[in-house]
Amino acid sequence: MTRLLSQLTHRALHLAAIVALVLSMGGTWMLAADANAAPGQTPPAPTASTKQPQTRSQPAISADGELVRARPAKKDVTGKLNLNTATEDQLMLLPTIGPAKAERVVTWRKKNGGFKRTADLRRVKGFGYKTFKRLEPFLDIKGDTTLAAKR
Repeated sequence: MTRLLSQLTHRALHLAAIVALVLSMGGTWMLAADANAAPGQTPPAPTASTKQPQTRSQPAISADGELVRARPAKKDVTGKLNLNTATEDQLMLLPTIGPAKAERVVTWRKKNGGFKRTADLRRVKGFGYKTFKRLEPFLDIKGDTTLAAKR
């Protein structure tokens, strides 16, 4: 009997929590996609012409026709980058390299007297195995920097 009463109390608490949630929301429900709509406006329902499947090669388009980009565009580059002479701006041409990583590379280079081999890049914070393997075809430690963005 005590166990049955305990189960009923437990279920009643769950029901009370759901009711409190509904009351606190004022009876309005909003999906994450609708959260970007202007206050007081109901976003248009997606139609067959506005609803597009998402693929890696095709960016997402919202119901109001705006481009929605989840990640930055992939950097397509060609040539080689000399790790020992490259500036921060040149380093940022590489895929996955932003201002912070570029600054860390230059700082590491000044502190340690340059890179002896391209694999030394892994000693810089933020450059793990996967990142290094992705960048390896573009890296060099001697010669001129010929890295350029593909057009």
